[in-house]
Amino acid sequence: MASPTAAAMVAEANSEVGFKEGPNNQTKYGAWYGLNYEPWCAMYLSWCANQIGADTVVGKFAYCPSWVNWFKARGQWHGPTEAVQLGDIVFFSWDGGPVADHVGVARAVATAGSSIPTTEGNTSSGASGSQGNGDGVYQRLRPRSVVLGFGRPAYASAPAPKPTPSPKPTKYAPPPFPTGLAPNRSNPSAQPLQKALKATGWMNQGVTLSDNYGPLTQKGVAGFNAKHSLNDTGRSYDPAIGPRGWALLLTLAYS
Repeated sequence: MASPTAAAMVAEANSEVGFKEGPNNQTKYGAWYGLNYEPWCAMYLSWCANQIGADTVVGKFAYCPSWVNWFKARGQWHGPTEAVQLGDIVFFSWDGGPVADHVGVARAVATAGSSIPTTEGNTSSGASGSQGNGDGVYQRLRPRSVVLGFGRPAYASAPAPKPTPSPKPTKYAPPPFPTGLAPNRSNPSAQPLQKALKATGWMNQGVTLSDNYGPLTQKGVAGFNAKHSLNDTGRSYDPAIGPRGWALLLTLAYS
């Protein structure tokens, strides 16, 4: 069973568009209600509400004036010129009098005073047939001049969309240690090492990058090695970056 939302009510009503009554107002809606062979516009919408589990929200009626009074008693009645929301139950008076002659459901919103798109049962497809005792379920666009007012059921809220899960962060993997990278050498280039030293604060940002693994690069590496206990055994000053130091330095710089 669908959730008793306004959208579900309209979808159920629209799914019946094209239904045609049998002889003498014979319909499945009247048979369901227990009043077959009677005008069935209200019973049709009550049946739709029942299909989505919204009987207590929308109401169950066969007589439009009783339905109007039900909405008024619940504080859910709105005047004929107000803005209309999806799923509102719209009542009509063809002669402009105070008594409801017919009912439909708003299948779309309508701004204050504008014509109301509806889905209705027991009406006609156009202006030539009976508007309040026609032969089927049709979608109509009704002017405000025939609107008595409308009830606004306390539908369930539409379920909130499920949040899109955030992608799991990819664990940083440092590039392989450049074989041959060593103090006083220029091949391979020391520039990637220098960039990582700058990113971690072990080399001044103003130092010009160079392929040469020179004194300033060595000084930065020596400080990093001492800080992270990476010096070769017995050495207090170790300017060479090894595979383990390389992996740690780049991980701290870029992860």
